[in-house]
Amino acid sequence: MLYSLGQNLVKAHSGMEALRCLLNQDFALILLDVQMPGMDGFETANLIRERSVSTPIIFLTAFNTSDNLVSKGYSLGAVDYLIKTISPEILTSKVAVFVDLFKKTEEVKRQAAQLKMQELQMLSQQHEKLIALGKLAAGLAHELNNPASAARRAAEHLCHTMQILEALALRRIEQHLTPTQLERILELKRDAIEYAATLDDLDYLAQIDLEDELADWLESNGVANGWRLAPTLVGAGLNTVALEAINNLVATDALNDVLTWLEATLASATVLNVLDQGTDRIFKIVKAVKAYSYMDQTPRQYVDLHEGLDNTLIILGYKLKSRSVTVIREYSPNQPHIPVYASALNQVWTNLIDNAIDAVGEGGMIWVRTTSEKDYLIVEIADNGLGIPPEIQSRIFEPFFTTKDVGAGTGLGLEIAYRIVVGQHNGDIRCFSKPGDTRFQVHLPFADR
Repeated sequence: MLYSLGQNLVKAHSGMEALRCLLNQDFALILLDVQMPGMDGFETANLIRERSVSTPIIFLTAFNTSDNLVSKGYSLGAVDYLIKTISPEILTSKVAVFVDLFKKTEEVKRQAAQLKMQELQMLSQQHEKLIALGKLAAGLAHELNNPASAARRAAEHLCHTMQILEALALRRIEQHLTPTQLERILELKRDAIEYAATLDDLDYLAQIDLEDELADWLESNGVANGWRLAPTLVGAGLNTVALEAINNLVATDALNDVLTWLEATLASATVLNVLDQGTDRIFKIVKAVKAYSYMDQTPRQYVDLHEGLDNTLIILGYKLKSRSVTVIREYSPNQPHIPVYASALNQVWTNLIDNAIDAVGEGGMIWVRTTSEKDYLIVEIADNGLGIPPEIQSRIFEPFFTTKDVGAGTGLGLEIAYRIVVGQHNGDIRCFSKPGDTRFQVHLPFADR
């Protein structure tokens, strides 16, 4: 009667034969006769359940219909207990339900396996991209290292050359000045250079007004091309009061030469300062990228984690600055070097700090702390953002789970961090979060495990 369902039916003539069949394939349903040669149906069902086989069982019997035996059947995991003779329609309909349930379950398993495969493929692709990006960054840092070093040396040489030219130019005007006057002019120049190096950008309209005021003063005092001198002098903090002091200090016929020399000296100093800061910044970034990627070094080595954290903060400096985020370092002193995959750990610091930047928004605060506890060195990244809702905290390390807006995150950052810390380093990563205080703690063993 069951052949009408169009399913594969397997018939076993004993309990042992039934157990052997279950070892070879999965079934949607087991129809088990209570009375069988050798083992009865109850013994067979008990052995089936002992082997953790969860296939539904329907008992069939023409004997032993007492309530105790029916209860025993259900206690062994049966889903039904049918008394012969059974209506073909009833039996067929009951079996059809479990066949349909089996098919749906298998489809769910198939889809889950397919999804898992897709996740693994995406993780693999993401990992390959990170490796490629790391190699690209390391190669770029290597290529930039030589020209960056050359630019830095050139800037130092140019500074020395400009000092010589400045001294030669000074000889032209010092013949018109007494030693006291010359010393006062040089003192004013030094003060102006220091002021220009620390001055924040002026309001544009305020700067225009000051330049116009100085240009008018220069023109009225016979200084040629005063409008060209005014921007540099304003940038160095000089106003009409300072120019009057210089005018009272030197002879009238020397004022033009003195102010022209002063403006040229200040302009050169400003340009050299910008050049020095720029080349120094490039050099530090190149150095940080090389250290971040641990280029030309063995993958696993004893390292100072503080250096890795500092290099990561340099790499993310642009984002920290653009959002006015304050970073407070609280490093525990005298921490030993520990054996780690340094480049991989830098990915962890990048993901955690980058997430913290996104969490705190404009003007937030981030704390980077280190401490030790028994056999572990602990790195903590904390922020004062809104926090992670309690109901999703248990899911944050799952692949593709993200709290960011669509397109803003892949949901892989924390999952990758978890695999690196736990899988590669036998460590632990924990999250504690409430509004205004979110902390990610990374525990790394001091010794190899």
